[in-house]
Amino acid sequence: MRALRAFLCVVAAFSVASAAARDRESVLSRLQTRSLYAWHYAPQPLDDALSKRIFDLYLKRLDPQKRFLLRSDVDSLARLRDKIDDQLRTGDFAFVDAANALLTRRVAEARTLSRDLIRGGLDLSIPDSIGLDARKYGFPADAKERRKHWTRLLKLQLLARIEGEDRDDDDEKDAKAGKPSRPIARPDSAALEAARAYVERSLQRSFARMERENRSERVALFLGAVANAFDPHTAYLEPEGREEFNMAMSGKLEGIGATLREDDGYIRVVAIIPGSASWRQRELKAEDRILKVAQGSDEPVDLSDASVQEAVRLIRGPKGTEVRLTVRKPDGRIKVIPITRDVVVVEESYAKSAVLEAPGSGVKVGYISLPSFYHDFQSARGRSSAADVRRELERLKAQGAGAIVLDLRNNGGGSLDDAVKMSGLFLPWGPMVQVRDREGAANVLEDTDPGVVFDGPLAVLVNTFSASASEIMAAAMQDYGRAVIIGTDTTFGKGTVQTLIDFDNLAAPSDASFKPLGTLKLTIQKFYRVNGGSTQFRGVVPDILIPDGYTQLDMGEKSQDYPLPWDTARPLRIQRWSSPPPLADLQARSRARVDHNAFFKRLDTTLRARQARRGNDQALLSLDRYLADRERSRLEGDTLEALQKLSTGLTATPLASLNAAIAADSLEKEKAREWKEQLSKDSYLREAVDVLGDWAKK
Repeated sequence: MRALRAFLCVVAAFSVASAAARDRESVLSRLQTRSLYAWHYAPQPLDDALSKRIFDLYLKRLDPQKRFLLRSDVDSLARLRDKIDDQLRTGDFAFVDAANALLTRRVAEARTLSRDLIRGGLDLSIPDSIGLDARKYGFPADAKERRKHWTRLLKLQLLARIEGEDRDDDDEKDAKAGKPSRPIARPDSAALEAARAYVERSLQRSFARMERENRSERVALFLGAVANAFDPHTAYLEPEGREEFNMAMSGKLEGIGATLREDDGYIRVVAIIPGSASWRQRELKAEDRILKVAQGSDEPVDLSDASVQEAVRLIRGPKGTEVRLTVRKPDGRIKVIPITRDVVVVEESYAKSAVLEAPGSGVKVGYISLPSFYHDFQSARGRSSAADVRRELERLKAQGAGAIVLDLRNNGGGSLDDAVKMSGLFLPWGPMVQVRDREGAANVLEDTDPGVVFDGPLAVLVNTFSASASEIMAAAMQDYGRAVIIGTDTTFGKGTVQTLIDFDNLAAPSDASFKPLGTLKLTIQKFYRVNGGSTQFRGVVPDILIPDGYTQLDMGEKSQDYPLPWDTARPLRIQRWSSPPPLADLQARSRARVDHNAFFKRLDTTLRARQARRGNDQALLSLDRYLADRERSRLEGDTLEALQKLSTGLTATPLASLNAAIAADSLEKEKAREWKEQLSKDSYLREAVDVLGDWAKK
């Protein structure tokens, strides 16, 4: 009875909100619901099925690692699972109140439990394991099962700290010295105690952070779940979140230049901003999970269950200061990455080119690197990616380039207009993409310039992180038979268009006191290829497939919750390129080379080993087995990194028109040297050059 009274007090404490706060929440809910149904590309019926989607998403975000809620808690909330649609109609937050009251109680219990467990000692000699994907196991059945789950979670945190602490100093020293990483040292009693003390401090900070969360943050989390129940790219942005979004889009943020999102209790890197500190440093990649953040040599702060806003606050800082990120790579390796904060160097994000030659290829190949489809719409004289690529093509032709590699790897998209115009540099006039709205009306975007700037062999390099406008251009080149597309598995699969709706502009005058209300990022259109297929979900499958370290991983649009499906539109009549690439021959020759290439052979072996291990998806929790497993991953990673540092035989020559400028500027000279070295070690680029050599000989 006492426990019941305590629970009711918690519910009452959480549910008490001022009338003004309740009114603001109701206004927000109505504005978002109205906007979703007025403008979303594929609005879901406001029914029990949508209610269940929202229920599942909210619980997943409220307790992503299933550390707090019990199965009985979820069962008690299930009575509201098909009522959320009704609550949205009225602006009622009964489900949010009930869920968060339960979480508040369970967090307090877990704080005591975790402290007792870690102070009581965690036996790392006992063979045990824990599933790494919380989606594959349920909530603990009772307090006893929750205790076992917490014991395993704490062991994993302790082992990760032992590994991360060992890497903190060694990784950077070894990297600077050009040496492979060192084996993970077995900790002595002092190191174990230091790791235990760190985990306890980190946990207490995490609990304190959760206890500081206010009602508005939980309501925003719920509104985010409602938006994401329509598709992954529709999202509610709090006023603070909108500011972060604007800063990221403008590229004027002093920090590391990475786009982040919350993902199952972790902070995941979604994309690296071209020209940013992270982009220039080259170690932080999309799909890395940021585990901890440290200011220089200070003690790291754990980011478990942290919001994106909190992560950004910790990562951002003044230009010239250092932030150290402890990240878990997709292959499981833990790495400490030091990054010196800086503003985005815009010049680094522009198209740039070089002339490539490889022994035996028999052709000079022009190479164009395009980090994004940029366009300065604020100035008539501003730069655009299409105009810049046109200029680079003319320069490369003047240097005698007989074939072109257009590198769209890691290009997340940008200006649709530039993607259309750039496609027209390689094709006569014609349709390049279809854009369809929710009414089914398709707008066909065409290149209207009949001229062709370059008509020789063309290869387009893509990877999993080539998205949106990159996929549009790659698809057009493929559908017209104009280029050979070379890449890994498939591109990202983002074939949708978003717009921003500011709720402050929609609010009635009587609701002015509730501003700022935030913003809705809303999916309003969908892309379709000229052959009728959507780029959404499936992406673009390359003509020539080459594996990389992300092959076989569950990534891209298809890995998101509730993505819009692939479908088709009406195919367009086009005039295909008169001399398409001889794909069957190029594929056979490429496959033979890749099969005998030392780097790709080793990569294939590593991928097969990872795939076999991925079946059980378990982290080992005894010290000896954990260290052995991490050592195996370390050796695999070191072997691949060593092979990637070997020259492929490619020689890269900057354009003659730029040599004088490079020679006159020591900084530009050093940047050019580093870029030439980077290109010479790129196995994927070497294969693209060889493919073009095969094509040119036909």
